[in-house]
Amino acid sequence: MSPTASTSAAAAAAGSSASLIGGHVAPAQALKALRALAAHVAAAGERRAAAASELPLDGGAGADDVVWMQLTVKRLSATKQVKPVRIAVPHPPHVPEPAVLLLVADPQRATKDLLVEQRIKSVTRVVGVEKLRGKFAPFEARRQLMNSHDVVLADDRIVRMLPKLLGKKWLESKKQPFPVDIRHTKNDRLRKEIDGALRSTYYMANKGSCASIRIGTLSTLTPDQLLENVSAALPAVVSKVPGGWTNVQGVELKTGRSIALPVWNCSLGQLWDGAEEPGMEATFEGSEDEEDEEIVEIEQEGKKAKAAAKPKTDAAKGKARSSKAAAAAKPAKASAEKDVQQAAAKKAKASKTAGDAPAAAAKAAKPAKAASKGKATSGAAAKKIGKLAKLQAGSA
Repeated sequence: MSPTASTSAAAAAAGSSASLIGGHVAPAQALKALRALAAHVAAAGERRAAAASELPLDGGAGADDVVWMQLTVKRLSATKQVKPVRIAVPHPPHVPEPAVLLLVADPQRATKDLLVEQRIKSVTRVVGVEKLRGKFAPFEARRQLMNSHDVVLADDRIVRMLPKLLGKKWLESKKQPFPVDIRHTKNDRLRKEIDGALRSTYYMANKGSCASIRIGTLSTLTPDQLLENVSAALPAVVSKVPGGWTNVQGVELKTGRSIALPVWNCSLGQLWDGAEEPGMEATFEGSEDEEDEEIVEIEQEGKKAKAAAKPKTDAAKGKARSSKAAAAAKPAKASAEKDVQQAAAKKAKASKTAGDAPAAAAKAAKPAKAASKGKATSGAAAKKIGKLAKLQAGSA
């Protein structure tokens, strides 16, 4: 091949790579998928209109109107981000004039007065943290609050508190709160912050292998406009993925109830590139003999550890048995001590009774002695009286 031909081929390859979205995804493939989704939603709407008696148990027509870009990664993340990443797109991904809920730090009245002062009418309702903990603590109240709004914005100072306040079902409904900075109010910055949040899409990194990014709605945007949003969002999202395109396995487009249409997949040879943790070797390399040797070594180490732990286990069992015997002997010892105490008390009582017997006898003898003494005294007096009477008779 001549140098001129090789140069032209390299230039063509460079031009082809430059025309790809993020250097990997073909715009024609993405546009084809978006048009297929639009045709699917239109046909589903006609079938739904024909079946007037159908109950909206699947979320209604709105669930199939939003287009999502689904990104699959090879290596799972060890951490989960609480704050989503804002990504600017050319066309608003939400419906015109959406119902906007703004969650703020207390007091909520200060934020309401600020919105009125700056004549910001894009926010439908303002709710503070105290109201979330009180009035909207019941599940039904939070569900009604969520269903009555299309977009949820939150003061960036309270974003980390919201997963516990809002609950699991709220976060699973694809209505995650988008952070906004409401502290800077000069030069109409608050209005620009809220409008910028409503015109952007967001990427929320999680611990799973799949992340969904809102691209737009089929009822308000054409497939070409949705393609422009994909072209703006995809490179920004991949730049936030650890490892970049090396860690991306596939890109798909879908609606809330449709299947996912693939627009890019990594090649089979690149399937395991970036799947290992940094610095970790592939675990599937090596022969079967080496694996058998490793298994034998692991079993031997396990036996050694078990043998080393056996004396400790026996000692622990002997200690447990002695403790159990001591615990069983405690009640018998206490009963014996109680019997000894009762016998000592009876003996003391008996000796006290024996010591008091002479005193009781002497006390009982006192009245008899006094009576005999009185009887002797009365006898002597009678004798004296008798003598006196005889003397008087003799003198007479």
